[in-house]
Amino acid sequence: MPFVWLTKQQKLHIESIMLVTFDEKIIFELECTSARTVERIIYQRNGQFTLITYGQNELVVPGHFSDAFLEDLETVLMKQKTVLNVFQIFSQGSGIAAAKCFSGLDEILTARTLAVKQVQFFKTNVSQGMSMIRYLNADELRHLVFVLPAQPVDFKDFLNGFRNLEEGYRFLLEISVEGIDRDDVIAIREFSSYSETVTNLRIDYIILENRDEFRAILGDKFELQKGIRWSESFRNSMKTPAKEEQPTITDVCEITARSVLENPLLMELILERFECFEIQKLRKVNRGVRKCIDVLKPDPHIEEYSIAFRFLYSICNQIEAHIHLKSGKFKEIKYWKQENPFCQPEENELYYYQNFPDGLNFEEICLTDFESTLRHQESCMEVLSIVYSSEFKKVSYEELSRRIGEVLKRREHPLKVRKLSVGSSSQMEVMEILSAIDKNSLKIIELIPAFHQGYPGNEDIEELPFEVDQLSQTDQWKNAKVLICKNFDIITPIEAMNILHFGNVEILVKTISSQDVFYLQINLLKSSNFQKFKISFRKSTIDESLHELIGEPYRTISDVKKVWYFRIPNTNYFIHIVLDTRDVKDEQGRLKPKLIIFTRVAKEDTPFF
Repeated sequence: MPFVWLTKQQKLHIESIMLVTFDEKIIFELECTSARTVERIIYQRNGQFTLITYGQNELVVPGHFSDAFLEDLETVLMKQKTVLNVFQIFSQGSGIAAAKCFSGLDEILTARTLAVKQVQFFKTNVSQGMSMIRYLNADELRHLVFVLPAQPVDFKDFLNGFRNLEEGYRFLLEISVEGIDRDDVIAIREFSSYSETVTNLRIDYIILENRDEFRAILGDKFELQKGIRWSESFRNSMKTPAKEEQPTITDVCEITARSVLENPLLMELILERFECFEIQKLRKVNRGVRKCIDVLKPDPHIEEYSIAFRFLYSICNQIEAHIHLKSGKFKEIKYWKQENPFCQPEENELYYYQNFPDGLNFEEICLTDFESTLRHQESCMEVLSIVYSSEFKKVSYEELSRRIGEVLKRREHPLKVRKLSVGSSSQMEVMEILSAIDKNSLKIIELIPAFHQGYPGNEDIEELPFEVDQLSQTDQWKNAKVLICKNFDIITPIEAMNILHFGNVEILVKTISSQDVFYLQINLLKSSNFQKFKISFRKSTIDESLHELIGEPYRTISDVKKVWYFRIPNTNYFIHIVLDTRDVKDEQGRLKPKLIIFTRVAKEDTPFF
């Protein structure tokens, strides 16, 4: 099944799952944050069979599409080792497919409790969603969201769901509905009986029959907060009893502790066993310990550092950072600009900044943390990821990229990173960061556009032109082995890209010609590094002249798919070329880019063996 199409790295780093159910198909998305990818698998009714699509891969299997999907979902959930950030379920159409998915989910989760921080339901049945919650890990679940539940909405279904939960669940609850009447208000009033479970409650609505009555009925049970436009936010007034404080035991004499911790020789032995988070805690003991640590410069052993800058209009209003250590430990750091009572720190967060006073630049605080955390990193990191997101287009990230580059350039030595993922809108923004990375360590370069947030099915298909003529002249580019640029439309001519030294390439270009194919075929036959070049293209001037340049294809399929084999001189390998110019549409009916793939294959994998 399609799970085998995912790489080992993707399977190990699934952090978010999204399901979108339609009457005739299901969309299954896996966000592999560490690999910086969102993998989309589509299960669609095809007569008595199911057509499964993953990128350019297609598979037809017998049976109902929902059964095929649930089989894969079970495989993913059973193999999931880490805590999911988000699990989303969207229901479109009649809801029949969603009902079958929930039924299958209950069976799967009965055998395996799922650890997830936030669950979001969109247009689903309340009772179905609440039924699923009881199978989730109570220690990890922090946030529950219902957006426009299926009609009719009965708030008593929430109460029934609360009653079926075992002790230990504590989460924020957000509900968005079209309207609230008096019966709903009376049911909502009973939510206060579950204050140990629902720590915060927010209800958004379009129609409210009587706001004053709404607030009057709830006022004695909840601490009402200021309503913003069409919403009411309030906190349960019943407080969870505070835990009895335990006396602090101080058996170790402070003078003795200082004599150990402020001694460089002893401290060096201690720091050999410590990583980033322990080192940062140790620095807070006192000035002497901090000075001793700064002299020793211990390696924090960071494996991955990723920062996501989120923009509203042209202003950065939120930053999220993730730090993964080589030991497997990780922390999440959040920086917030605006007041939001539902953005509460998770237990595994290292820092949590919120509600910055006017004049306090929280971007600067984030970059200061970034610099101090990586200052003594000497071992090679697996991933450094800098990405941007905005709800609006044409946001410039040049200044922010420049500041990040300056932070990296202030290090004593270039930062060693195996994979660099950079989100940007121009090559100059990438240059600011790429030029500060150690050229001998960098193996994988991934260029990704600043993505725009939205609901599934509303993705922007506007072409994103991108040049690489200057990037391709850097030492980092010349020494890297893998290039990934799947979403930008590279407009630099292929012959000017300087990509022949790469082993693996996956790019999207604006246009490709017969001469470009000939150029690649001739030169890749000479390359000892070449493994696979996957080139998608929007437009093509490939014509019959290609046959004159590289020869007639080994096989032709309806004039839209052609296959060639070329023997690599003095080896037992061939170059396998597949030119696919079929008109393939995505689930929204939009044409996908065409494709040409160059692959190194062993002789035994060819028709000539």
